[in-house]
Amino acid sequence: MASTTEQQTAPQQCQVCLEKAAKYCCPRCQRRTCSLDCVKAHKDASGCSGKRDRTAFVGRGEFDERTFMSDYRFLEDVQLAEDIAKRSKPPAPKLDMPQFLQTLVYQARRRGIQLHILPPGMEKRRTNSTRYDGRQQTLYWHIDWRFPAADVGASSLKVHENRVVADLLRSHLALQPGAAARHHAVREYNEAGLEALTVVMRKERTPANAAEYFEIDITRPLRQQLAGKVVVEYPTFLVLLPHEKERCCIVAPPAGEGSGGQGREAGAATRQGEEGPAAAAAAALTAAIEGKEATLVARAAAAARKGEEEGLVAAAAATAGEEAALVAGAAAAAREGEEGLVAAAARQRVEETAAAGAGDAAALAAASGKEVTLAGDLTVAAAASACAAAPEPAPGLPPHNLA
Repeated sequence: MASTTEQQTAPQQCQVCLEKAAKYCCPRCQRRTCSLDCVKAHKDASGCSGKRDRTAFVGRGEFDERTFMSDYRFLEDVQLAEDIAKRSKPPAPKLDMPQFLQTLVYQARRRGIQLHILPPGMEKRRTNSTRYDGRQQTLYWHIDWRFPAADVGASSLKVHENRVVADLLRSHLALQPGAAARHHAVREYNEAGLEALTVVMRKERTPANAAEYFEIDITRPLRQQLAGKVVVEYPTFLVLLPHEKERCCIVAPPAGEGSGGQGREAGAATRQGEEGPAAAAAAALTAAIEGKEATLVARAAAAARKGEEEGLVAAAAATAGEEAALVAGAAAAAREGEEGLVAAAARQRVEETAAAGAGDAAALAAASGKEVTLAGDLTVAAAASACAAAPEPAPGLPPHNLA
């Protein structure tokens, strides 16, 4: 027994050098060492960090106050790390655009136009004069014109969004004061005629070596032709001659373009599948919302019509009931009136009869008396004749009771 106790109390040997008695115990792997050199050798050889695993399982019998405080400090460290992460979150970027540019982008989006504003200092940002008039609720566009065959350009400033494109092009082809040189340069376009010219607009987000273009219908307003397209700062139109059109890759316009109306222009913009997956998803959502709204409107109209029909039927039924009651009342009143007239006539006839026969009452009574007397005499005479005609009874038989 004594030897067993001595073995338990005897110091354990260092598990690194295997020479000296162990003095330290690694908090993480429970490996025993005797000195700092053995501790470093242990960490280098095993890669142990020397820190206790605070998430390791501890049995109920081994759980003491020291373990409890360790868990408490561990929870505090977790909360501190979370607070540091929240404080270290970068602030949200501030909007660089001024208010009037935000309004411009918003109003263009309402019209189905994806307007992109370039950073300050860019050439198009500096020359763009597009503005939104809040009082008139109208966009006034800045438009650039390019004439590739003549290698000249022009600009249209403060163009009303409902202006027809052909009118703008005609004004640039016409001779204007101080623009004789440009008019001479575009003489080939004038000779071709406005009907033979083709106006295109480059499709954004396409490679420079594979540019694509949308054809612009010059007979329609500017607002309808920009709906469903991406515009960087302001639109740029290219005017092509008949032989130049063949060298351009002209793609089909967005579905629903030029149908007219602000809502349909917005729908065309969202149905622009070529502008990316986000536009396709927006198009599907818009179509679903329009379908639901149409269904709700149809249901509301049907319910209103049904309610009106039910109200008319109820009113007709009430009217019919009132008319029936009036007819019944009139009939009853008529019958009562006729009965009253008949009764009055009867009473009048009775009174007249009574008045007329008052003087004949005595004569009638006398006549009645005479008739009664005559009837009595006839009765007595008849009885006497009957007695005289009856045979006499035989001898020995009782006489018949003639009564």
